[in-house]
Amino acid sequence: MKKILFFCFALLLVLGYFIFDAFLFKDKDANFSPPQCDLNARDCSYIFNGKEISISLQPKPLQAMQNLNLEIKNLAHYDDLELRVYGLNMFMGEIKPKLIAAQNGYRAEIFLPACVLDTMLYRAEFFQKGKALGFHFDFELRR
Repeated sequence: MKKILFFCFALLLVLGYFIFDAFLFKDKDANFSPPQCDLNARDCSYIFNGKEISISLQPKPLQAMQNLNLEIKNLAHYDDLELRVYGLNMFMGEIKPKLIAAQNGYRAEIFLPACVLDTMLYRAEFFQKGKALGFHFDFELRR
């Protein structure tokens, strides 16, 4: 009897995982193609509000479980600017590094968790007073 109960419980856990993964954390409309610019290889530039914004993540290549230094250049000053980093192809929580105003931009330190996937696709999105600013960049973290 205990073996049957254990088997049923294990089966429910496995089914629950697949249902949870398939419906709650998958954005069916998301495009999970690789980013236009590879922050693992070089710094990247993006156009936002008519300005060229430079993004740098160091050290390269990007690694999980180590501090990454983010530098954002030429982004205008915003009151209460917030950065949220989250996974696009798997839910890994939401990382909210502290942005520090620097000369001609911002800097932050990001610590990304390890993942079972070979390539984790992250989005770094900027918010002001809780509302999306309209600027984000995507990057890959490879195992």
